[in-house]
Amino acid sequence: MEWITVSWAYIKQDWKSNRVRFCAELFAWACSVTSACIFAATVPNIPVVPLYTIFISGCVASGWACWTRRSFGLLANSVFLVTIDSIGLIRMLLQ
Repeated sequence: MEWITVSWAYIKQDWKSNRVRFCAELFAWACSVTSACIFAATVPNIPVVPLYTIFISGCVASGWACWTRRSFGLLANSVFLVTIDSIGLIRMLLQ
């Protein structure tokens, strides 16, 4: 069970290095899981506006965290997801 000790040490170090970023990443993770659960539970009548709002909020938090970590690949992914989902939300609201 050494992986538990190593994982816990990593989590504690991440928390100590930047608590705001740690919380942003935790929030982004929670938004992602919540979005997936809402989507799965409500198919085929998905509540699109709340779902988009939760998912976009998580992607924005993730993007900021990636920026502070200097992680280009994940930052690019977050920016693309925010852009794509924001366009979809705006298109839906304008109909």
